[in-house]
Amino acid sequence: MSLHIQENTNNKGDNQDGIVNTSEEIFPPLIVKELSPPILSLVSEYSHVFSKNKYDVGKIRMESTRINLTSDLPVSQRAYRTSTAEEVEINKQIKNLLVAGLIKESNSCYSSPVTLAHKRDEMKKLSCACIDYRKLNAIC
Repeated sequence: MSLHIQENTNNKGDNQDGIVNTSEEIFPPLIVKELSPPILSLVSEYSHVFSKNKYDVGKIRMESTRINLTSDLPVSQRAYRTSTAEEVEINKQIKNLLVAGLIKESNSCYSSPVTLAHKRDEMKKLSCACIDYRKLNAIC
């Protein structure tokens, strides 16, 4: 049995709404060139357990969680200063997380700033939106 994998070089990118439908931006999919029939059958049978993109992480429906804090004073921090390009990237990632159902809009007296964590890839610079919860964690 042999397995030959080749990186997919066609990038679909974003649709007209700016929502990334595939994870090609960060994790280019691999195309399987040759796979034994039993393995291919097994992968096809259990395809539902594999992520379709980076936002496909599954969901757990349960009661809301309560976090007990050591202070009743809400932690509210101002947003960090960002460039226009960084702001566009942060908004794009937040929109994708909203569409995927991983986050939801809310109004709260608690707020923490969002920043971009940069990673260098061989081909291009990658970034991930991160929330700075250090001050909130200090009162947990």
